[in-house]
Amino acid sequence: MDNKQSKESLKSKTAQALLELLRVGQTGESDIDPDYLGYIIDELNSRKLSEKETKMFENLMNLSFEDVPIKNVDLNSKFSEEENKTIQNNTRIEPGRYSALKMMVGLISILGYIVIITGIVLLVISLNNGQTTTGILSLIISVVIALSLIAFANLIHVLIDIEHNTRRTRDILEEKFK
Repeated sequence: MDNKQSKESLKSKTAQALLELLRVGQTGESDIDPDYLGYIIDELNSRKLSEKETKMFENLMNLSFEDVPIKNVDLNSKFSEEENKTIQNNTRIEPGRYSALKMMVGLISILGYIVIITGIVLLVISLNNGQTTTGILSLIISVVIALSLIAFANLIHVLIDIEHNTRRTRDILEEKFK
C-alpha cells in the first residue's frame, strides 16, 4: 500500500480510531512518521467531529509529552494487519543512520550549556573579587561561544533532517514513476 492508499484507508476509519492512532504517534508509543500523522490530522480536520472528539483532537494538538502517560495500545483491534504493516513500513525510523552525528549533536549541546554555566560561575567569582568588568566580559564571551556551539549542533540536526526528507522524496518519486 502506497501513501495514496494509506490516505484513502484513513477515510474508512472512525474518528475515535484516528484519534487513538494520533495519540499513539504523538506520545511516542509508536514510531509513526510525521507525514503520516499529518495525513491523520488532515483527515480529522476534514470531518465533522462531535464535541467530545473535537476536545480530544484539540488536546492532542496541544500535547505536552510530559503530560501523557504511556500505556500499551493494541492497534490491531482498530486497523487491519495490512494497514498495520503499512504504518510500520511508512513510519520506520532508522536508529542507526547517522548515529555518530546525533551523538555529536548531544555532546556539542551539552558543551554549550557547560560553557554558559562556566561563564556564570566566572561572573560570580569576579564580582566577589571586585572585578566587575572581567566578570561581565567573561559572561558575554561564554554566551557567544555557547550560542555558537548550540547553533552548530542544531545545524547538524537540520542537515540530518534535510537528508531524511530528500531520501523520502526520492523514494516517493521512484515509487510513483516506476
